[in-house]
Amino acid sequence: MSSIPLTKPVLGTDEIDRVAHVLRSGSLVQSTRVAAFESGVAQLLGGERHTIAVSSGTDAIQIAMMASDISVGDEVIVPDFCFPSVASAVIRTGAVPVLCDVVPSTFNMDSASVERAMSPKTKAILAVHQFGIPCNVPAIQDLFSGLVIEDAACALGARDEGGLCGTQSLLGCFSFHPRKIITTGEGGMITTSSAELAERSRWLRAHGMQRTSNGVEFSEVGLSSRMTDIHAAVGLAQLDRFEDIVAGRARAAQVYREALQGVAGVVESPQIWSDNRVYQGLVLLLDPSVDRDRTVRHLRENKIESTIGTYAIHRQLPIARHCRVASGGLAGSLSAFRSSITLPLWPDMPSAAIDRVVETLKQVLVS
Repeated sequence: MSSIPLTKPVLGTDEIDRVAHVLRSGSLVQSTRVAAFESGVAQLLGGERHTIAVSSGTDAIQIAMMASDISVGDEVIVPDFCFPSVASAVIRTGAVPVLCDVVPSTFNMDSASVERAMSPKTKAILAVHQFGIPCNVPAIQDLFSGLVIEDAACALGARDEGGLCGTQSLLGCFSFHPRKIITTGEGGMITTSSAELAERSRWLRAHGMQRTSNGVEFSEVGLSSRMTDIHAAVGLAQLDRFEDIVAGRARAAQVYREALQGVAGVVESPQIWSDNRVYQGLVLLLDPSVDRDRTVRHLRENKIESTIGTYAIHRQLPIARHCRVASGGLAGSLSAFRSSITLPLWPDMPSAAIDRVVETLKQVLVS
């Protein structure tokens, strides 16, 4: 019996050829391919925003905050049910992450909890489009007149009434990790409507280095977060097949949806199957009576890779000790953490593989 992996990036000869071309050129870092990749992502997002390529999605978030002067003494509201790197990026600026609750059926921020998390020290809100499901950014902006930064790491191409994810606020951040919609191996992108923030972000990704009429000056303390042309070459090939990748992910999700209809133990949520979203992965919510960890073990024992949805940051003690928790608690986040499960999904996943995942899942749900 062959193994079914959690994901498979769609890579082919085009990626290989483009990388070989870069290696032969000898121009490896922050050169023409990076500029072309930035331009390609800008066009994908409507062509009206600045795009700044960096070395990871986490660095994109940190640099976006640094460019916005977020630092010691500030607070930034983040969802508790989220990959901990979001909080880590805040901590590295010197600011304090304030953990707010989520709505389990959407996996996204609970607006009421966001409101309770606010204080006179609140400098920004990180609105995460979790798993490719759009977060209601306009509702958050109605609550908070300050800076909203979108973490659209999982949501390239997702759109709701507010527009494309990552473009609904002043700053958006993307990731190109192999589990994301498209990949560069590792990499990230900042997008902004502000020319000033774009220029400062470009300095910050390169040690704070600014070219002036007097030569190179170091205008501030920055990071070493430039994207290589090797990574950008992969990204350019991925952009060429972007629509096919998104459509393939949606096709696989539809096969899952039909196969899971009426399966006891799987919570039905319209948002999980929303037409507005993109399928960075397939995260489902199981009934609280189901032992999620036992379910994951059963799938793995049958050579099907599976894992939790994501983490409850307040349970990750080395990070949590730097955080503040919004009043009202984190019951929704804890519920999502305990009951969410990620199933295998990739663009050209065979229907037979999906059927095997679903049948194996049913076995453990009814036992």
